[in-house]
Amino acid sequence: MVPTISRPETYTPVQVKVVDYSTHRADIHQVRHRVFVCEQHVPQALEVDAYDPLSIHVLAQWEGWAVGTGRLAPDGRIGRVAVAQPLRRRGVGRQVMEHLLEVALRQGHPRVVLSAQCHAIAFYEKLGFYTEGPVFEQMGIPHITMWKSLVKAS
Repeated sequence: MVPTISRPETYTPVQVKVVDYSTHRADIHQVRHRVFVCEQHVPQALEVDAYDPLSIHVLAQWEGWAVGTGRLAPDGRIGRVAVAQPLRRRGVGRQVMEHLLEVALRQGHPRVVLSAQCHAIAFYEKLGFYTEGPVFEQMGIPHITMWKSLVKAS
């Protein structure tokens, strides 16, 4: 559970960092469960997969509460980006993505790919992502493939 933010002037900064999956598994899945299973009605059995222990995870925390997460799979796919309702539209998703992109860059990935929920296309476009291919359904939700080059033009 995340407390309600009643007044913007009491808002304290969110801290985002790369975390060890085995140590922070409960926090990661708590955020994802609330967003994907409770809000978006994704079946619990599909929310957790074999990529979780293989991926690099980012966790956003606010006043001790886990409020956002995302992961980078070994093949350069970003996924499971989620932000708890009370902290949306406050830059948490952007911070999670910036951390994931930095990790991908440090690992030498030439580009990253993600399956964006269609309602989030503009969010990813602001981060420099481009759409590719047709809309498809994943876990009952319309998605589209998006990518971003991490190679600087010379």
